[in-house]
Amino acid sequence: MLELSRALYLCAMQLSENQLSVFQGWLKPQSSIIITNHQNPDGDAVGSATGLCGVLQKMGYQVLMLMPNDYSENLKWMTLADSVRFYENDPAYADAQIANCDIIIHLDYNSLKRSGPMQEALSASAAKKIVIDHHQQPDDFADILVSDTSMSSTCEMVYHFLAALNWTAHLDKNLAEALYTGIATDTGNFRFSSTSPATHNVAAHLLALGVESQKVASRVYDSNTPSRFKLLGRALNNMEVLPEFHAAIISLSAKDLEECGYKKGDSEGFVNYGLSLIGIELSAFVCPRGDILKMSFRSKTTFDVNALARKHFEGGGHCNAAGGSSNLGLADTISKIKALLPEYADELKALANG
Repeated sequence: MLELSRALYLCAMQLSENQLSVFQGWLKPQSSIIITNHQNPDGDAVGSATGLCGVLQKMGYQVLMLMPNDYSENLKWMTLADSVRFYENDPAYADAQIANCDIIIHLDYNSLKRSGPMQEALSASAAKKIVIDHHQQPDDFADILVSDTSMSSTCEMVYHFLAALNWTAHLDKNLAEALYTGIATDTGNFRFSSTSPATHNVAAHLLALGVESQKVASRVYDSNTPSRFKLLGRALNNMEVLPEFHAAIISLSAKDLEECGYKKGDSEGFVNYGLSLIGIELSAFVCPRGDILKMSFRSKTTFDVNALARKHFEGGGHCNAAGGSSNLGLADTISKIKALLPEYADELKALANG
C-alpha cells in the first residue's frame, strides 16, 4: 500500500501549514466543538461528520454532531448515529449550543444558506469556524477555508486532514466505515471522474482498518422498502426523454409521494436512472419537498450542471452533480427546464456524440 507523506496530504487537499497550525491552536482541553453539515445530509455529509467527530472524541474533546434535519434510514447503521442531534427537533437547544461553542466545523457545504434553518444561528455565532468541503464557489464566512473541487468527497478530504495532523491512528473500523461510505457514495462506487489514485489509496487505508466493502454497500443500497420501489416505478413512468437534447427529466408529484407512502430517503438516487439511458448526457429530477420543489441534476461527462443550477435554480454543487430549487409548480418547473435546453443543445450533442 502506498504511504503518502504529510506534505503530500497537505498538498492533496490544498491545506497550508499555517491553516493547520491555526486550527491546532484553537484546540484546548476545554474546547467545545460542533460539527455541522448541510440540510438533508447524504452519505458524504454523515460519513465525514461521524469520522471526524469520532477522532476528536477519542482525543478527549467535547464534540456535538448537529445536523439541520434527519437523514435516511440506510445511513443510520453508522457508529455515533444515536448521538446526532437535529436542529429541527429542538431549535432552542441547538441555538444555545451554537451560541456558546468554541469551534464550528462545517463539513460538505460551503454556503451557510445550505444549512437551512441553522443559517441564522451559525451566522451569528462568534465561534471559530473552519470549512472542509469540495463543492464549487465557496462563500466567505469561515476563519479557515479548506476547499478542493478536485476531491472525490468531503470524506476523502477529512482523511487527508487527519493524516496531515498525524491523527489517523485514532481511526478504528467503525469510523473507517463512515469515511468509506462517503467516498463510495459520492463517487458512485468509484465510477465518477472525481475518483483519483489518491481516492483509491485512501480507500485502501480504510479497508486495511477492517472495512468490509460488501457490507457497506449492502447497508447503503440493499435497504429498499416497498414504498421506495413503488415510488421508483412511478418516477420512471413519469420520465420524459428528450433525445434531441440528450436529456431526461424525471419527476414526482405530491400525489405520487402520498399514494406510494413516501418515507425520507425513498427518492435518493432516482436522478441517476436518466444517465443510464443510451445517448443521455443530462438527467434532471424534480420532486416536492415542503412548500418548494427540490431538483437534482447529473451529467455523464463534462457538462457543468453546477453552472446550470446556480444560474437558473438558486443551487449549485459539482460539475457532474448539483441541486437546486423552484417555487414554481411542478408542470411549470418542468417547462422551464425544457425551455432552457435549446441554450445548451450544441454542447450536449457534442458531448453525447463525443
